Parts: sequence; C-alpha cells; structure tokens
Amino acid sequence: MDADLKQYLESMEGRLVEKMRDMQTELLRGFAAFSEGQTFRVRKVEADQSNLDAALSGRVNVVEARLRQIELRQGIEPPQPPEARR
Repeated sequence: MDADLKQYLESMEGRLVEKMRDMQTELLRGFAAFSEGQTFRVRKVEADQSNLDAALSGRVNVVEARLRQIELRQGIEPPQPPEARR
C-alpha cells in the first residue's frame, strides 16, 4: 500500500510540475506580447517627441532670425554671448 501511495504521489508531483511549467510558459508568452505592444508605443512617443523637438528648434531659429533683422533695422546692438563678455 505504501509503495502504491508513494508511486501515486510521485506521478502526481510530476504532473503538477509539468502543469506549473506550462502555466509559466503561458505567462511569459503573455508578458512578451504585452511588452511588444508597449515597445511600439514607446517608440512612437519617442519619434513624436523627436519630431516635436525638431519643429520647436526650427521655430526658435525663425524667431531668432526675425529678431536679428529687427535689431539690425533699429540699430540695436545684439547682446553678446556670455563667452564674449569676459
């Protein structure tokens, strides 16, 4: 009787270990799928941010150029950069 019980428990343990590994595999696949979607979203946000930075830099350059033209027309001396003041 003890040998039968021991064998039954060992086979049950083997089945349980196999089921736990299957569950672990399914969880890892689910996390991997979720991670892929998040990676695409992060890349899109990074690209959008990069485009925004480039557009903002371009607009600042336009404003600086216009300000320079106004200063030249008005005869205003543009401020010197901090390195040139020393």
